[in-house]
Amino acid sequence: MSVAQPRIRTNVICPKGDEMLLVRHRKGEKTYWLLPGGGVDFGESFSVCAERELLEETGLIVEVERPIWISEAIDPEGSRHIVNVYLLARIVGGEIKQGLDDVIAEVAFKPIADLLNLTLYPPVAQQLRDLHASDYKTPFTYLGEMWA
Repeated sequence: MSVAQPRIRTNVICPKGDEMLLVRHRKGEKTYWLLPGGGVDFGESFSVCAERELLEETGLIVEVERPIWISEAIDPEGSRHIVNVYLLARIVGGEIKQGLDDVIAEVAFKPIADLLNLTLYPPVAQQLRDLHASDYKTPFTYLGEMWA
């Protein structure tokens, strides 16, 4: 018998000046923005996962600097449990391009001042604005449960 396990997902915080790298996903008629990243494979570190996912989704080569936050997303119906690990990274190479995954509709740097106007999952727009205002010097923080 298989026991359901939480999914661990990296979320890469990749600022460029006053902008933040985001990917827009399309599922059916619904579109929303995410920090780039994805599921951690067995035996893969958070940093290696983040670097792999960024290259796959955006064409950019990044170097992870440090973990910033952790949060959980638990479906009220009990069908999904995601542990989100947020990592600060800097671009060291590559060229921005849309990844091959069919759900990715767009890859773009969006103004941090405009993040509150976007549908962003997990809903961390205000936290990203605060992080930017702190010059990315916030201590590692547990953000709590953030199902949206």
